[in-house]
This record gives sequence, structure tokens and C-alpha cells, in this order.
Amino acid sequence: MQRRHMGLAIAGVVLLSSTTRSTAYAQVPRGDAPSRPVQVVVSGGLSLPAGDLKDFHDTGFHYDASLLINFAGFPLTLRPEASLTRLKLKDPSGGTTASSGSSSDVTQMFAALGNIELPLGGGLYALAGGGVLNLKTPTGSASTADLSQSKVTFDAGAGLRFRLGGISGFLEGRVGTASYDQGKFGFSKATLIPITFGLVF
Repeated sequence: MQRRHMGLAIAGVVLLSSTTRSTAYAQVPRGDAPSRPVQVVVSGGLSLPAGDLKDFHDTGFHYDASLLINFAGFPLTLRPEASLTRLKLKDPSGGTTASSGSSSDVTQMFAALGNIELPLGGGLYALAGGGVLNLKTPTGSASTADLSQSKVTFDAGAGLRFRLGGISGFLEGRVGTASYDQGKFGFSKATLIPITFGLVF
């Protein structure tokens, strides 16, 4: 009888230990498996102008804030995002403008986007989406208001998410484009390649 009780006790300990290990493993967040239904993202990096936009602007910077919204049992992640990009205007002679970062020589682009992320495994993911992009550029005249226009924009890219202690980090590259009135800005298409580093909380 004592041997039987001892055997049952050992079996219970083994079962409890196995269950504890499985639960602990399930609670460890992975780079490609968010641990919460809603996460906050802050990010930024370089913005590389391409195509027509590159003829008028140098490399700039962008600053972003977004959310990752995860649905249980659904493989895709919804990512609403707001982004501000600042690009320095080139000098018509071929150099850069004389002043540094002032509002008179910087084009600003504000985007409100809705992207969808698709996890690919190992922290890799693809994303694509669209939204509205407002482009505002100075006219070069103190007496004339800045030129501004909002258009529909589309973007797509890929990234790699990884652990940084208790939070996640990521590196990401995208291509975004929007078409504008050429007679207003001097170019018909604004194409940006943002290179981004971000933190996920």
C-alpha cells in the first residue's frame, strides 16, 4: 500500500512539473508572437527620396507612432500608424540649401496609415497598406503660403522583430508612393524608402 501511494505521489510530481514547464514555455513571448492584444510602437529612421522626389530633396528623417492590434486565432496584425517625415530641399544649383533645417528649406510629409503585418516566422514579417499622405513644401517666398496637398498613398515592406530584454525591437524597410499634381510641386510622384528602427512596448 505504501509503495502504491509513493508511486502515485511520484507520478503526480512528474505531471505537475511537466505542466509547469509547458505553461512557462507558452508564456515566453517570441519575436514573432506578441504577448498582448494591443502594443505601442515608437520608431524612426532615415527617409530616402526616390524617383522625382530625389531630384528636389536630400535624405531626411521620419518619426512614427503606431499600434499593433492582435486578434486571437488570427494570423494577421493590424497596424494603424502616424508618421512625420522631413526632407531637406536641394539648392537649384545642385547643392543643398544654405540654411540648416529651417522651415524655409524643408518639405514635411505627414502620413496616416493603416497597415497589415503578416508574420513569416523567426521574427520576420511582411507588411502592406495605405492611407493619406499630406505633402507640404515651402515656396521660397516669405509672402506666399507653403504649398500643401493630401493624396492617397500605398506602402509595402518587410522587417525583422527581435527581443530587447522585456520589450521588442525591430528593423524595417518599406517603399511608399503617392501621386501629386506636377504643375503644383514640379514632380508628379512622391516615392519614399523609409529605413526604420523601432521599439514595441
